[in-house]
Amino acid sequence: MKEKLLEFFHAKNYWPRSFEEIIFELRLEDQRHEVKKALKELTASYEIAVNKKGKYILPEDAGIHVGAISIKNSEYGFIGSAYFDRDFYVSKADFGGALDKDVVVFQIKHKLSPIRGMNREAKVLAVKSRNMKFVVGELEKKKNVFYIRLDRQDVDNVKIINPDDYQVGDIVKAEIVSYKPLEASIVERIGIKNDIGVDILTIAAEFDFSDRFPEEVVKELDGLPKDASAEAARRRRPSLETIITIDGADAKDLDDAVGIKKLANGNYLLGVYIADVSYYVREGSAIDLEARRRGTSVYLVNRVMPMLPPLLSNNLCSLNPQTDKLVIACEMEITGEGEVVNSDIFPSALTTKYRMTYDAVNEIIAGNPEQREKYRDLCDDIFLMLELKNVLNAMRERRGALDFDVDEGKVIVDNSGRPRDVVLVERGEGERIIEEFMLAANETVASTVYYLELPFIYRIHDEPDYGKMEAFRSLVNNLGYRSFKRRVNAKQLQQFLSTLRDEDSYLKVLLLRAMAKAVYSEKNNGHFGLGSRCYTHFTAPIRRYPDLLVHRLLRKYLFDQDINRDEWARLTEEISGIAEYASKREREAMECEYRVNDMKKAEYMANFLGERFEGIVSSVTRFGLFVMLPNTVEGFVHISNIKGYYQYDGNTMRLIGPGGNYHLGRKVTVEVVKADKKSREIDFKIVYNSNRVKGNGKRRRSKQKGRS
Repeated sequence: MKEKLLEFFHAKNYWPRSFEEIIFELRLEDQRHEVKKALKELTASYEIAVNKKGKYILPEDAGIHVGAISIKNSEYGFIGSAYFDRDFYVSKADFGGALDKDVVVFQIKHKLSPIRGMNREAKVLAVKSRNMKFVVGELEKKKNVFYIRLDRQDVDNVKIINPDDYQVGDIVKAEIVSYKPLEASIVERIGIKNDIGVDILTIAAEFDFSDRFPEEVVKELDGLPKDASAEAARRRRPSLETIITIDGADAKDLDDAVGIKKLANGNYLLGVYIADVSYYVREGSAIDLEARRRGTSVYLVNRVMPMLPPLLSNNLCSLNPQTDKLVIACEMEITGEGEVVNSDIFPSALTTKYRMTYDAVNEIIAGNPEQREKYRDLCDDIFLMLELKNVLNAMRERRGALDFDVDEGKVIVDNSGRPRDVVLVERGEGERIIEEFMLAANETVASTVYYLELPFIYRIHDEPDYGKMEAFRSLVNNLGYRSFKRRVNAKQLQQFLSTLRDEDSYLKVLLLRAMAKAVYSEKNNGHFGLGSRCYTHFTAPIRRYPDLLVHRLLRKYLFDQDINRDEWARLTEEISGIAEYASKREREAMECEYRVNDMKKAEYMANFLGERFEGIVSSVTRFGLFVMLPNTVEGFVHISNIKGYYQYDGNTMRLIGPGGNYHLGRKVTVEVVKADKKSREIDFKIVYNSNRVKGNGKRRRSKQKGRS
């Protein structure tokens, strides 16, 4: 009944109607009770509303919307909604029991004014879904009440209802069982505050990531086939003989391998071979459900929170050398213009010849005689891979793909988990070869299924928001870049990135922030950043659940020829749910990684209190400015630590005062005045006499696998 009513309300010609009018219009006189019950449930869930005349209307017609609340101050917060270009202010009295990052139903309190966004105030009517489902922290006790103290603006303490088997000082993870009052039940003891690595595990647990697996998953591992030789014997072998993996030196989950040769017609035959995780992880199994819940592996400094147990990720599925492994092959014939003219996707088995590292490949390309001698039977293939990489990169550049190549920092820790250095991550030719090959395979797989018009999961990236890009265009025009026109497109962004001055490289980060975020979807909307009409994630099923889903769909459609039109609607709905959840977990994994890195960077900079460094202004606010050191460590200079009175110009993002302008990209010398591991904050102050600079923040580079 509810579905029928919602269809009626959302019809284009619907206007407000009373209960009796609805009964008459839909001819439901004999179902009055069911209609009344359904209407009551729909109004209770804010899917419809009732106006002052007692007529049923759509929620937006009553100023009722859905959005996410952000509470960064105990007295107020803001609600953002996809339907509005700016956020709504919410006072503490109007929180309605919501906590930070909850999805809420809210009502606009005043009629919106088109002038400067005035009267943009709202109140929370109901909490639609909770963001905080777990709390993590140190167990404390006061007046015989056990609790976890949280460092949040929206809530202070959470009462623990099952403290019997735990002690004060334990770091625990607890599941929220009541929000009014706020109470939780401990589900896991993580460790003690000073245990090695517990700082990282604590942050991971806050996002519901862990390196431990449930008992039912561990038990299920015993039943997995440890010997796949019989299955391997049934499978078709790759067309290429020399197949290798290329990964970081410390990588253990090797899920992709590549091979190449030049064909007689001058085209390239590229083979991309991906671990067949779907053979081992059956849909609906305990391992599968846990992998779906995790969504992704998370890489945190010196440890991994894996999506799959190590028996799978590092052993059975990992394409370790000189061992026969099951894979799904994607072999592509590619022209000298980078066009894939033929492709073949099939289940296969192979033995990789070498476990190559990025360092070794880069040294071969650079001419290192020792590496060339060590891998003399592989050098021709490496240089052919480099040749094809350049072809594919030129093709993507022609169609408008963007390459930001933003500096990333990597924290190096010792055996006790203490940071001893922060270095820049370097992407050499080896990293770029694998990146281009994975992009080609992902695109080929996506296009193959797309043109069959079957339900599928895609990786999409929308065009940039006009308002954000307009603000960015205005900023860079003020800085002297004139390549932007009123309507920004990919070619303009590409041209801008290619002409960016070295001292203005921070603008890449600002541009990235202005771009839409890539997500998973059952709809193929294309990938703006890659300049691709059709894209998916196929190449990392060990560490990304959408890739595992892609493998299952390939098996269903291409290998088993299981195409049943009657199940398409159900399958599309299921894919949509997985896509939305996987996108959410990806965002949470990224935020988790950022928090851990920020914590370790702050811990590292605590060794340099009072020391001076050279950096550049990376962001400017009315309260001060952020300064980034060459190794990507970033700290805040409060406006009180800048001599003189300064005013903020939002149009040009400058602080203007007696000492000149503090603008983006300006070189400054700073002194470290605070580095707090717990709050993950680093504070600097401006140094005006920079003759005694003790350090410049420069650190050696580290090579690391990039993400596609």
